[in-house]
Parts: sequence; structure tokens; C-alpha cells
Amino acid sequence: MSRDVDPVLLQIIGGELDSIAKEMAHQLIRSSYSVLIRESEDMGCALLNTRCEEIAESDNTPFHVGSLVAYTKGMLQTIEERGIELRPGDVLAHNHPYLGASHSLDIAIIAPIFVDGELVAFSANTAHHLDIGGAQPGGTIDLFDMYAEGRIFNATFLYREGVRDDNMWFFFTDNTRAPREVMGDISCQVAAAQHGVRRFSELVAKHGWDTVQSYSEELIDYSERMLRAEIAKIPDGTYAAEGWLDDDGIHRDQPERINVKVIVEGDSVTVDLSESPPQRPNALNTPYGGSTCVGVYSLFRTLLLDTFLSEKYIPGNSGGFRPITVIAPEGTIFNPRFPAATQIRFNPINRVADLILQALAPVMPERTTAGNSAQLNGMYMSGTYPDGSYWITIEVDEGSYGGRPGKDGMDAVDCLSANIRNQPIEDLEMHLPFRFHRYELIEREFGHGRWRGGTSAVRDYAFLTPAQVTTESERHADIDPPPGVFGGTPGRPGRFWHVRNDGTQERLYSKVNAHRFAAGERLVIEGVTSGGYGDPLDRDPALVLDNCLDELISIEQARDVYGVVIDGRAVDAPATDALRAELRARSTEAKENA
Repeated sequence: MSRDVDPVLLQIIGGELDSIAKEMAHQLIRSSYSVLIRESEDMGCALLNTRCEEIAESDNTPFHVGSLVAYTKGMLQTIEERGIELRPGDVLAHNHPYLGASHSLDIAIIAPIFVDGELVAFSANTAHHLDIGGAQPGGTIDLFDMYAEGRIFNATFLYREGVRDDNMWFFFTDNTRAPREVMGDISCQVAAAQHGVRRFSELVAKHGWDTVQSYSEELIDYSERMLRAEIAKIPDGTYAAEGWLDDDGIHRDQPERINVKVIVEGDSVTVDLSESPPQRPNALNTPYGGSTCVGVYSLFRTLLLDTFLSEKYIPGNSGGFRPITVIAPEGTIFNPRFPAATQIRFNPINRVADLILQALAPVMPERTTAGNSAQLNGMYMSGTYPDGSYWITIEVDEGSYGGRPGKDGMDAVDCLSANIRNQPIEDLEMHLPFRFHRYELIEREFGHGRWRGGTSAVRDYAFLTPAQVTTESERHADIDPPPGVFGGTPGRPGRFWHVRNDGTQERLYSKVNAHRFAAGERLVIEGVTSGGYGDPLDRDPALVLDNCLDELISIEQARDVYGVVIDGRAVDAPATDALRAELRARSTEAKENA
């Protein structure tokens, strides 16, 4: 250890800090108004030091917990430029995408923590809000600049020395189409931040500030050392992969190429995104500090410091960011210039995370996966009731993970940088004018392999009022389905359908802006399925049988793809052995003749 610390006390203080962050998150989730926070957990909480480094974080969306570093830096920059002094009892709101925010719909609530009159830390959280008064309800892709996205809060005081600023509160309330949900969620965020202040102050009273400070620094250094040790196991070199965005939401059927280079040098990694598309004239841009860097950081922590694969204590903090450098030239989609819009920013960086895995697969086959869905279906839905009041919701529909060493890919879950929970259809039907027709797994159309790719879900529902929907998605074009690796087959692209009341249906692009639905018309969302890992002929016949009995694959697929002959509800072992030998011989002959 770099300091003279007691390793037992280090774990104790680390556990206490982690508990504070998790308590903040639990309080926010359990008390929130919108389904997006209450069920999807589209939020995150953290404690940070005065250098704006994470001391501890909650187990929620990596984009939220990781971005709080940039949020707090941006807030402090504004405070210092304005010559304002923070005081005990202050609570600030911040969502400026060029001063640390992940995008403007994610509002951070930040409360400074003082010990004996000295600023020592911050308690912070961020959450995705339903509406901040932008050009259209919820969110939209067709935006000219940051100001069209809605209200921007740049280190805005909600509480000053413990007293709420009612004028600012009324300003919030008067500038959202969903005041009950948005103001309710803001109140819950404030309470969670204040809880963090109280609990951190109790920790300092218990151990003393010098001890808490010293051990907090050691925990950050410890996480850094652990990540560097894992990076050092990767052979030095430059590894590359490329993928495609379906389009930019403007120029249809014109894919946008993304190239990722991963440069490993000793115990450090550089991710180079220099070969990226230029920033777009709409909201398909990713803020550098609050989103681009965070997506890369979270991928490497997940890949190299997975708690399931380690017997050691692994605290989540900024130590996991230090060994990683992200290059994204200004003016590109991953580092746009002010004041470009950034609201629909997530899918490009989630694709980068998946491309990092693809680039490293040849040298880390035991850790990487086949191609993941690596996107999300962000559905910004809204309409009005007969009295003219708005209903608004944001669904973040599930994707899937690719097959992985020793395990099949996970089905119908969000993946990589998102980590957002599925919204229960019962909750949505109870609170919103929806009626669901189907919610079920996609069968037969996923990547096959020794370890099959994850499948996704179909959500099919009708609107009970006229509605408009803006979609934020990727991987609907055939150009770039999630690839299989080591002999596995690729997954299948996603699809959106508009089913009209006369029975006709229209396939929608992955990114549409304010698409209108009449009452009774249906939106069908088919998720992206993921790639398979390894040769399908090496899959355990018993697993193939299970998939057949579960109706995930057909008997014909079992025979033709996996070489498994099923007789009734059992595997015909001799016939399977003979068929697999025949299929392997054909494959070898085809390779030799290629």
C-alpha cells in the first residue's frame, strides 16, 4: 500500500462509503415518481472529493455514476467563474452538456459537504427526467442546438444555506410538461443528496476527518493499482475494430462508420476515436466528458474488474478511470463543439464499448463476448388527455448480450454502458394510456454457437390516445448485426413497426422524430439479438434439447445448425454423432476449397 493504513479498517471504511452511496440510490428509487427512475433505475449516486474524483458510487447505470465526476467539475468551474462561495446547506442543479452533463435530460443534484467549515466532499446524484421543456415532449432527435433541448441549469442553486429558492422551484415547475413527475423526482434527488451529506458527516464524526480522507485516497489508489495490474496482462499492441451506425437520422440509408483503436502500453490503455464521423446537425452527438469518456471507462472496469471474477474487494471509484485515455477530436460525433445538440447521444458510445470488446477478442478470448446488441431502444412517447394535460414516458427497451466463454448470452436485458431495468408492462398499463398485446422473447433469430447469443424481446402495444414517438436506436440495418466470434453466427437486427387501425403496417427507421400514432394504433418493438460464441457443432446436445423444448429454436435448427438429432423429447446420440461428423467434414472441405 502507498500509505501506512490498516487493511481491515480500509475495508471497513470502504464498505461504509459504499453503503452511503447505495442508501442514496435506494432512497431515490423507492421514492421517485416516474417509472423511468422507479422501475428502470435510470439514475446513479456518488460521493466525490474536492478534486471531483469518485470516492464511492451506487450500483446503477454506469453512465450516471461515472458522469458525476464531469458534472461536479463543470459545476465547480461555473461557481469559480462567477465568484460564488459554496456554503453548508447548499444544493445545486446542473445539466449543461458542455460542462460535464451526460446530456441535458440527465439532471444532477449536487450538495457540498463541510467539516468544521471546510469544504471536504460532495454528495451527488443524477437521473433521467421525462421532460425539461424542450422543442417537443420528452426528447427528440431533430434539434438545432443545445438550447432547443430544453432548460439548461448551470450550477443553479435550488437551496442556499438550507433554504429553498421558491422562485427557481416555480421556474422548474412552469417549464415542464410533466410537473408532477419531474418536480417529484427533483425533490427525491434533493433528499437523496442531503442523505449523503448527513451519512458522510456521521462517518467523519465516527472516524475523524483525517482518517476518512486518508483512507478515501487509498481506496482510489487501490482501485487504480488493481486496474493497472489487469491491463498489464494484455499484450502490448494496437487493436482495432469498426462498426456502423444505421444513419444519422437525417440522411437515410447512409450508414455512419465508427472506427475504434485500442492501444495497450504496459499498464495503460488509450482508446482512439479519431476516425469518427463529424458532429451531426441534430442531437446525435455525444458529450465528451459526461458520456464519451464514461462509456469507455465503464467498459474497461466491467471487462477487467468484474467482481464475479475476483475474490478481492473492488471498490467502485475514480481509480478505475485513471489508467485510461480517450482521444476524440473536437468537432466529431464523440466530442462535439458547443452548442451542438446532444440529447440522443447514447447509442454511438455504446457501440464503441462493443467495438472495444471486438478489438480485444483475439487477445482476450476468455473475457470478451460475441457481438452484443450494443444499443438501446430509447422511446420518447407522449400524448394528451381530453383535458389537454400531457402524459409522457420514456421507455428504454431491452437488448441482449453475446455468447461468452462458458455461458450463453443473457436474454432481454440492457447491456454494456446502460444497465437499465426493463419496465413492467403492468406498471405502464396502470399509469399510462397503453394496452399491451405481446411481451415475449424472440425465438429462433439469434446468434448460434457453442454458447448461443442472447435473444431479445418483442413489445407490442396500442396507444389509447393519439400519441407521438421519437425513437433512439441502432442496428436495424442489415449492414452491421452483432457478429459471432470463434465460429459463432451473427445475431439479428432490430425492427420497429407502426401497425395502423386498418391493419396495414409500416416499418420505421431506427431513429424517427415525433412519429404520429392515432388512438388504437400499435407500436411493435423487436429488439436486437446477439452473436454466438464458438462453433455450434461443439454445443452440448443437452442444451440444444433444452432450447428446443423451450421453443427458442426449432427441431430443424437443432439438426441443421447444431447437428443434434432430436427424437420426440430426447437426443438421439448415435445419430447426432454421425451427423456432426458429416457436418464437420463438409465444413473442412469447404474451407479447403475456398
